[in-house]
Amino acid sequence: MRTPWDITREMFLSVSEAETLLGHVQRRAKRGSGRAGDAAKLDELILTALLFSGLRNSEFCGLTLADAVLGDGGPAFVVRPSRGEARTVWLPAAVGTLVSRWIEEIRLGLLPAGADPSDAAGPLVVNERGRPFQRSGLYRRVVRILTAAGLGDRASVQLLRHTYGYLAYLRTGGNLLFVQRQLGHAHAMVTSIYAQFVDESYPVMANSVAGMIAAEPRPTRALATEPVVQPEAEAWDGNDETQWLL
Repeated sequence: MRTPWDITREMFLSVSEAETLLGHVQRRAKRGSGRAGDAAKLDELILTALLFSGLRNSEFCGLTLADAVLGDGGPAFVVRPSRGEARTVWLPAAVGTLVSRWIEEIRLGLLPAGADPSDAAGPLVVNERGRPFQRSGLYRRVVRILTAAGLGDRASVQLLRHTYGYLAYLRTGGNLLFVQRQLGHAHAMVTSIYAQFVDESYPVMANSVAGMIAAEPRPTRALATEPVVQPEAEAWDGNDETQWLL
């Protein structure tokens, strides 16, 4: 029986597919000028930010200017759900640079007349009409971008989120806790779905463990001149919770 968090190979992009997709939006952003150029740069921002943050549709739409941490302590997005605690989603440095350029160069020209570009509560990402994206609008935009890149049969925001989960697990050497926190999963069991798609050599990993231990200096022990008397082990009464750690 398939569980809600099962995924298949078609539900995320491979490394080469992700590279091809990025190349597509980057070339369009470089070639464009005027209003068409701004639209292409907006596509580049949306696609790149989603691909390298793994944000959900609603999380991306809800980002404000204050949620983009680009100075000390960044780059990162701060996701503030309607319920629960905020979480920090760390970004690659190149994505931070792209977001900074968006704020300083493109976003200013898209905001409606009279809007304060420095308003921290204002939307981080706006469309060509200066309005914040709604979930349906963002979804349609992502589908259009992916379709133009030849991925129409798999196009969705979730495709980018799953791709981030796969790439994050792959490129961090299987750091499950990092991927879980980045994606905002409540349980690591959900995050572990990406492990099945990463080829790992068990003999190599087994030798790595032994090599790490062998590389550590061994402490020298003085010869005992008198017999060492070991204290008697106390009987466990069933109340000591630390026994479960053994």
